[in-house]
Amino acid sequence: MKTILTLLLLITFTQIFGQTGKLYKGTINNTIKITLYLQGLDEGINADPIIGAYKYDNKENYILLNGFRNNDGNISLVELSTANFSGTFLGTLTKNSIIGKWISANQKKNYIFELTEIVATKEQINNFQKAITEKGNEFRNY
Repeated sequence: MKTILTLLLLITFTQIFGQTGKLYKGTINNTIKITLYLQGLDEGINADPIIGAYKYDNKENYILLNGFRNNDGNISLVELSTANFSGTFLGTLTKNSIIGKWISANQKKNYIFELTEIVATKEQINNFQKAITEKGNEFRNY
């Protein structure tokens, strides 16, 4: 199982890091400020994976995201703060925003989220890509 997870992460990272990403800022529950970075939104077909990370603006830790989009612009992003998933973003992707619901893994919490694309600096992109790689390496040890 560990080997399969490692191979999947390596394949995903290899394909994704050749792509450009998009940076979004916004809120969960209209009060919790986050910054979210996604790669794979514009490339390939809808079956291609989306990978990314997000962080609460008042925290330093990043949370890994994996997901997909469909033909209608709907996306599903599963968050992994540990090797077990901790929540899911279900939303609609428009030209420069993502709006939807965040649902906790146990489904006891359900909040709206609204994100707007912003221009990312090279430093921000590098920080998010580094976080994605580090989280992937961390999860390989489970």
